[in-house]
Amino acid sequence: MPEQIEVTLARDWDWEFEVRRTLAAPHELTTVLEPVNSCHSAQLMAIEGLTRSPRVGSKELFARASALGLDVTLELCTLNRLLQRFAAEETEVRLSVNVSPSIVGSTAVQDLFAPWCDRLIIEISEENIVRDPRVLAEAVAPLRAEGAEIALDNAGVGYGGLSMLVALEPEWVKIDRRLVGTTLTSGTSRSIVRNLSTMTHRIGSRVIGVGVEEEAQLEFLIDSDVDCWQGYLEQPFAIHRRAGAIATTLREHPIPPTASFVIQLADSASLAVGQWIRRGVTSLDDVARVTDGCYEVGWVKFRDLVGVARSN
Repeated sequence: MPEQIEVTLARDWDWEFEVRRTLAAPHELTTVLEPVNSCHSAQLMAIEGLTRSPRVGSKELFARASALGLDVTLELCTLNRLLQRFAAEETEVRLSVNVSPSIVGSTAVQDLFAPWCDRLIIEISEENIVRDPRVLAEAVAPLRAEGAEIALDNAGVGYGGLSMLVALEPEWVKIDRRLVGTTLTSGTSRSIVRNLSTMTHRIGSRVIGVGVEEEAQLEFLIDSDVDCWQGYLEQPFAIHRRAGAIATTLREHPIPPTASFVIQLADSASLAVGQWIRRGVTSLDDVARVTDGCYEVGWVKFRDLVGVARSN
């Protein structure tokens, strides 16, 4: 699919207008499906559905919607869009979707998921603050009774920790990308990943390593008996192609010196969505030097510039 690069200024953004515009025109949301692959074969194990706004970062959009009391409406809207997209796919694997603990037991979610339960993995993030995980387990019980599976997302870095693992007894545990991303440089991260993998298997669940960006990270996950991986592994030719598209866009739409940051959206199978913090870029030469492989020249790290996929 051709690359589509959009540069958007984010200073003084009218967030209420943006949230309401999104709800009024949900067709503008981009729905993307990120594969969950087996670590031990070429088999596709599941697909995670993600939703991106064409103008702003999704995480910020949901945060602003929450402040306006519209987060439930926005979440139901995005879930419906993902199910519509999934319905058009010819695949037998399950669709994995992120759902907030506060609404997973609601009638609206139960009704929306009812026809799909036997093809869904419902992701509950460990980063969500859940006062009583047992109540959450009761909320998802009707969906599980109809065939839905549960995944504990962001494992290893969140608030819920072992209490959510015990209460939910999930079919899947997703090791957070912040741990996977530091396995090559941190002995502590490597130990945590190995222990999570061992513990997950002992309770009868499968484990997914999220945020794989390098072959060496995938090799480590395989050695640690992780079942599946999810992430972004880019070939050099595609990196340079995207770098050229970014440079062209910047020439056509110069960034004012007052810009606080920009957002780059690339519509491609690699799910290239990244947010870059502006750090004194003074010319396109600085951008070119980064896209050629420098790690920090004006912009943030090279992996963010080329568009590392960010799950949830």
